Amino acid sequence: MDFLNYTDWQDTADTLHMLLQMSGKVKLLYRAKRPEWAHIRQYLTLDGISTGIVPEAPVPFEINFDFREDQVVFRNYNGKTEKVALEDGKSVGDYYRQFMAALKQIDVPARIDVKSQEFYDPVDLDKDGKHRSYQKEAVLLWLDNMLFADRALNRFLAPFRGKVTCPAYYFGTMDLSCLVYSGEAAPWGREDKVMQYAFDEKCYECGFWPGDPNFPKPAFYGMPYPFVKDLQGNDKFLRPDKAFFKPEKQEFFFTLEDALNYPNPEKMVIDFYRSGFDLVQELSRWKNIDWITRPLDYPEK
Repeated sequence: MDFLNYTDWQDTADTLHMLLQMSGKVKLLYRAKRPEWAHIRQYLTLDGISTGIVPEAPVPFEINFDFREDQVVFRNYNGKTEKVALEDGKSVGDYYRQFMAALKQIDVPARIDVKSQEFYDPVDLDKDGKHRSYQKEAVLLWLDNMLFADRALNRFLAPFRGKVTCPAYYFGTMDLSCLVYSGEAAPWGREDKVMQYAFDEKCYECGFWPGDPNFPKPAFYGMPYPFVKDLQGNDKFLRPDKAFFKPEKQEFFFTLEDALNYPNPEKMVIDFYRSGFDLVQELSRWKNIDWITRPLDYPEK
């Protein structure tokens, strides 16, 4: 499997990030609110990323990014369909106008907050003329990496009982992630409303991230909440040997490049996710951990 460092496809990555923010914001506009921003998640498909069905809109609809066919497909329950081409040279502002027109044509008018979220170079989506790159080969490599991560995340997540969220794409941070929850309240306790809604229960988040200008290597990550600044001598629990902890980000990392150098990359990624979870239990054992990790005991095939 090949990959690109973030800086190798930054212009395309940033353009795509803004387009997926548009679809995410449209979904946010209509979906019923759920804890921990679960209502904004978008989902991988074999061809790209989808909002999934949005049933609360005036007419149920979905938005599907098809990276193989270079298009975004807008479709409603009544069969109305509009398409917007994904093409190099078209600005985010132009995409915005085409997206809004397509939504109107399928009877789902939308007015979204046009300010970009959690992006290092803030823009207004409707006026953004800077981001206009679309290199299909780079996008398909990213999709391939995401599908690999999705398989590893699902296999890591499968045995856990209790509350979990399955792997999904988050439009603010451009990552694919899943969460395992402890069932114990842990309020954020500060004024940032976005973070208050995101973090209100002890959890372990893990996923895959394409990198950014400060850390350009695509990487798998694990992050406990409440956050951890010091491993307190428990570094030995983190596997495999190339995995590491970044105190400034309060996260565990294992780069895709390092994973691909092992004979069985997928096994190493799953092992990394599990080792981070085990390390969290060493630092602060969850009250319900015995139930959460109790074997499922399905009969062998």
